[in-house]
Amino acid sequence: MPACPPLRRLPEECEALCRRAERICQHRFDLLGYQELDYGPEIDWHLDRVSGIRAPLHPWYELDLANSAEVGDPKVTWELNRHQHLVTLARAYCLTQRPEFAAEAVCQWKHWQIHNPYPLGINWASSLEVGLRSLSWLWLLELLRGAPPLDGSLRSDFVRALALNAYHIERNLSTYSSPNTHLLGEAVALFFIGTLCREPLRASKWRDLGWGVILKELERQVQADGMHFEQSTYYHVYALDFFLHARTLAAANQVRIPDEFDIQLGKMLDVLCALSSGGPPPRLGDDDGGRVFDSVRNRAEHLTDPLATGAVLFGRGEYKQAAGNLCEESLWLLGVEGAAAFDRLAGETRANHSVAFPASGLYVFNSKTFRGVLDAGKQGFGRAGHGHADALSLALACDGLECLADPGTYTYLDGTEQRDLLRSTLAHNTVVIDDRSQSTPIGRFAWAPLTHSAVGQWVTEERFDFFRACHDGYQNSPEPVVHERSVFRFQSDFLAIR
Repeated sequence: MPACPPLRRLPEECEALCRRAERICQHRFDLLGYQELDYGPEIDWHLDRVSGIRAPLHPWYELDLANSAEVGDPKVTWELNRHQHLVTLARAYCLTQRPEFAAEAVCQWKHWQIHNPYPLGINWASSLEVGLRSLSWLWLLELLRGAPPLDGSLRSDFVRALALNAYHIERNLSTYSSPNTHLLGEAVALFFIGTLCREPLRASKWRDLGWGVILKELERQVQADGMHFEQSTYYHVYALDFFLHARTLAAANQVRIPDEFDIQLGKMLDVLCALSSGGPPPRLGDDDGGRVFDSVRNRAEHLTDPLATGAVLFGRGEYKQAAGNLCEESLWLLGVEGAAAFDRLAGETRANHSVAFPASGLYVFNSKTFRGVLDAGKQGFGRAGHGHADALSLALACDGLECLADPGTYTYLDGTEQRDLLRSTLAHNTVVIDDRSQSTPIGRFAWAPLTHSAVGQWVTEERFDFFRACHDGYQNSPEPVVHERSVFRFQSDFLAIR
């Protein structure tokens, strides 16, 4: 994690960062789209400020996270307790050397340790959250190295706290409950702790366990064409961030990176680059709202950030072109050498050709004036918890502006009616029959029955593309119906849908 202050390269972003740091010193936080939530003079780490509900200080395994009357919205509470705002303070300190930023970060960290004794409270109830908090603490240690508040004895306190986190994660890996980005994020945390904190006796075990799970999950979670198996754009980027951070740390610490790892990572970047050919990618499927490094960069225009890092790691000019600029995260990850490598790359405009990702069922129509994305893939992984009822839907951007947009996600825990509406067929650009959705939601993260699509024809040439597919989402209707959709693109500005 090389220190590379981006003050001169990104002056506007740095000014905004410092303004955020000043608000954080006043205990005003931006969490999951809620602006400047005021936590008062003393932060209550168990409080969902939006609902005003404080989760009780019970053993974490006794809490009912689905009971909003008891715990509020855990996502809001957890977002604060990921401590990514402490990394914001540390970054602001590196840029300005203002001592109050470093002092506030350390003060909040100490306060958290007192009020979150293990294993009590909501902040131990998710191993992923413990993992993300661990990554924040490691960034804090690196960025505040040499700062007066972070003396040698305090660093030892950090290492002991990180060892406790690793012990908890190791015992509670999401191998069975959430074997997807939860498991991946936990493995990345173990790999980081074991690599960067070598004092604990189990450090090498955590490093090897974490790296082993990362390699296994890259093979398991990424489909043959490079798309993440959740069939969600946001979760694709989320997983890609985890893999990129882990690869960067591995390369800096002489950990062997298999060739297959880079091949799969390149495929993931290829998918994101293709989806971003006409502006920000469409937000297919669920949207978690979280990021691995900077929690506020969670809007559609930020989903191209991994391409900047990927451009440097793989020397790909088309990634640079799609990313636009080298984002601040890439600067902290890759340092001045990475910034120089990014500048040397020629920004290659991706050819205006259409591309298919048949394993995930995504078909991208490209021309000089528009980009269309057709979804003819699986509804999702397993019971399709993060998928939507959107078979054969079309997202369309013209001259970089969204014309036919995927609605994204409401919330996960509250507002079930609104969440179901936004992930229903009615909210997507595909056909609704008899006012029914293709699939029926079963709770917040499951569908029954699942909808299956079948592609009948895909032809792409320089002057035209032709696509034809169908799905079985209405086969269980009283009068079974098959929906077949054909799309024809001719030259640069004509699209016909039948």
